[in-house]
Amino acid sequence: MAFTRREAAILVVGDFLILCASLWAALTIRNLALPSARYFETLFGPFLPIFLLSLVVFYIAGLYEKQTTLTRRVMGERVAWSQFANVILAALLFFVLQLSVTPKTILAIYLVVSVIFISVWRFYRMQRERSIEMRTCAVLIGRGEAVEEAYREAADNSRLLIRFTERVDPAKMRTSEELAASVRSAIQAGARVVVLDTRDEVVERALPILYELLLEDVAFIEFSEFYESIFDRVPLDHIDYAWLLGTMPERHALYDAAKRTVDLIGALAALSIASPVILGAAALVRATGPAFLRNERIGKGGRPFHLYKLRTMLYDDRGNPELHAKNRITRIGTFLRRSRIDELPQLWNIVKGDASFIGPRPELPALAVQYEAAIPYYQARHSISPGLSGWAQLRERDAPKGGVDIERTRKKLSYDLYYLKHRSLGLDLAIMLKTLRALASFSGK
Repeated sequence: MAFTRREAAILVVGDFLILCASLWAALTIRNLALPSARYFETLFGPFLPIFLLSLVVFYIAGLYEKQTTLTRRVMGERVAWSQFANVILAALLFFVLQLSVTPKTILAIYLVVSVIFISVWRFYRMQRERSIEMRTCAVLIGRGEAVEEAYREAADNSRLLIRFTERVDPAKMRTSEELAASVRSAIQAGARVVVLDTRDEVVERALPILYELLLEDVAFIEFSEFYESIFDRVPLDHIDYAWLLGTMPERHALYDAAKRTVDLIGALAALSIASPVILGAAALVRATGPAFLRNERIGKGGRPFHLYKLRTMLYDDRGNPELHAKNRITRIGTFLRRSRIDELPQLWNIVKGDASFIGPRPELPALAVQYEAAIPYYQARHSISPGLSGWAQLRERDAPKGGVDIERTRKKLSYDLYYLKHRSLGLDLAIMLKTLRALASFSGK
C-alpha cells in the first residue's frame, strides 16, 4: 500500500533536506569552518544531480512505499543497498565525468556524511512508525499452524510495522458473504491491511467480494508472502504447485553465468591457499585409515555425484542407520569438523561444477528417496546446484543428522524454497559473509 501524499511528501522533502545538510556538513568538516552562503551555492549546482539521483534510487528501492511487513533488518538492507548504489553513482558522475568539484575530498566527505545522516533519518522515521500508536492495524484471515504462528509472532514482535487487531477463521464462516462482512467490520474499526490465505477454499470464494475493498484504500497481502517476511522461510502447508511454478525464478543467464564464474575463480583461489592444509590434515587422518571419502549425493536435476571430504569418523557408514549407530567421530575428526577443514576438499566439487559455494545442502540418495515420498515439493531443491553452505544451514540450527527425520527436513525445506525463490547475488553474498563469520567462530556441526 502506498503512503498517503502527505507521508510521501514528508519523506521526499526530508531526504532532500538531509542530502543538502550533508553537503553543508561536508564543507564545514573540509574547511573546519561554517561555509558562507555564496560558497554553498557554488557547489550546490554540481551536487544537485546527485541529490535528485539519490531520490530516484530511494524510489526504486521502495523507500517511499508503506512498509507494512518490513522488519528493522529488511529496512536496514534497503537503506544500505540504496546508499551503496548512490556512492557508486556519485563516484561515476564526479570522477569519471570529471565534473567541476575541486577538491574531490569534498565529495568523499559528503558521501560518508550523507550515508550517516540518511540512515539516522530513515531509522528515526521507522522507529516512529513502529510505535504502538503508529503501527498499521491489520486483520488476518486464515487457519492452520502457520497462521497461528504468524499471529503470535505479530503480537509479540515489535519489529513489525503492522499489528493485528482481529483474526478471522474461515472454517467458522458459513458463507463467503459472512467472511466478507467480518473483514468489512474490521476495516470499519480501523484496519488498513488484510493478510489472507488465498489458497483457502472459503477465502477463495470470497475474493470477488473482498476485491471491492480495494476501492477503500485497503492493502491486501498474501499470507505466504507475509509469513516469509517474518520468518525468512516458506509456509509449506500454505503453498501449492501453482505457487511453486509461479514464484520460482526463471533461468537467468546473467546470474547463472556470474555465479558460476565466481564459484570457479573462488574455488581455484581457495584451493591454491588451502592445499597445504588439506594435505597436512590428510596425512594425519591417513594414520588410522583412508584419508578421503567419496560420498554419493544428489545434485542438480536429481543426478548423483561424489562429494569429497576428509574422513572424520571411524569408517564410512554411507548413511546406514545400523552402521551409523556404531560409528563415532575420531579425535582428529572433532577438530576437523569444528574448523570445517574436513569440507575443504569439496572445493574440487565446485571446480568440477558438481556444486556451488551457495545452495541447498546435498542429500544422501537413500534419504532423498524417502523425503521425496513423504514431503511435497522436496524435489524442487534439486532444481539448482547444491552448495557448501546455504540459507537453511545458517537459519536452521536444528538440522537433521544421521537417519531419516521428516519433520526437521520439512523445516529445512521451507528455508531451501525461500532461497530458491529469492536467490540473487546479493543474497548469496549475505550467506557467504555469515558463513565466514561462523567459520571464524569455529561453530562446529
